[in-house]
Amino acid sequence: MSDSSSNSRVATRAVGSVPTQENIVLDTTHLYLAGAGAAAIMAMAGITSGLAAFALTGDGRLALLTASVAFVLAGIALMVRLWRMTRTPISPAKPAA
Repeated sequence: MSDSSSNSRVATRAVGSVPTQENIVLDTTHLYLAGAGAAAIMAMAGITSGLAAFALTGDGRLALLTASVAFVLAGIALMVRLWRMTRTPISPAKPAA
């Protein structure tokens, strides 16, 4: 069964273990919840920056552009974070004997 700690890395199964229906459902639910959380973070970044731009300038088109850029930049930041978390670490170089 997958670990439900606050660690955001996905737990791996032992070699040769057979995934059960419960594990598949839990893994899928975890992915959907993580995706919903990422979408909420992106939406909040866009809404906050769009409202701030509208309050400062009074221009609706500029506010929409600012909200769109903030939404995309938040998505990029989350994707880079995910990419860095899932990379396999490089093993240290062995010293010459």
